Amino acid sequence: MAGIALFLVIIALMGVWALGRFAPTFLDTALLSKSGAHLSVEANATNLYAGRVEFDGLSISNPSRWQEREFLKVKHLALEVDAWEFFWKGNIKVKQAELDIDRVVIAGKADYLNDNNTKDIMKGLKSPDGKAPPGPVDAPPAAKRPFHVDHLRVRVGHIMIISGDGSPERRVIVDRAFNFVFEATDITEKNFNDKVSQPLGRLALQKVSTDGMDLIIDLARERLRKSVTEKLLQAK
Repeated sequence: MAGIALFLVIIALMGVWALGRFAPTFLDTALLSKSGAHLSVEANATNLYAGRVEFDGLSISNPSRWQEREFLKVKHLALEVDAWEFFWKGNIKVKQAELDIDRVVIAGKADYLNDNNTKDIMKGLKSPDGKAPPGPVDAPPAAKRPFHVDHLRVRVGHIMIISGDGSPERRVIVDRAFNFVFEATDITEKNFNDKVSQPLGRLALQKVSTDGMDLIIDLARERLRKSVTEKLLQAK
């Protein structure tokens, strides 16, 4: 969830650089060329003069190798930045960031934990060859670009997990409403892991353990069933 949240915040930031009103078209082209996925927006209320990026009904489809077409449906995405700091000083100062995820569909092949649509899309956002730009051998790693977020709010609604996508063994393992909300303040590139990634992951696990013990049982049963099936096939 933390990776998806960061991914969508990055999309919103890219939207500012891509001239706001035309950002969905530019971002769709970038995703299509790198991963085969599509991005669409039902309503774009972006106002760069006010330093606001705002999308309603943002959808991201799966890359073409997946039979399940849906990946992500975002009800509302809003990012309010300090326009003066951004355009004149180059500083990324976010006053308010809101991400309301309506639905997430994680689709995977037989080994869905290691081969799934989320990994495909994240790989598609990297450079084609996956190599870092050339530089001095002993040069220190490039510093993260500084940013500051006054307030972040993330809501995750419905989650679906599918294994064996595109095969006769296709199975819906999880299909349920989670509806959990996460909020954080004073976030920077230095404390992002401590304030967002780790607590958001803990919250998701806590939500699963308290409201969805059957989800854990389903996942364990699916892995056990696959393991037994593989052993039986090997024994023949």
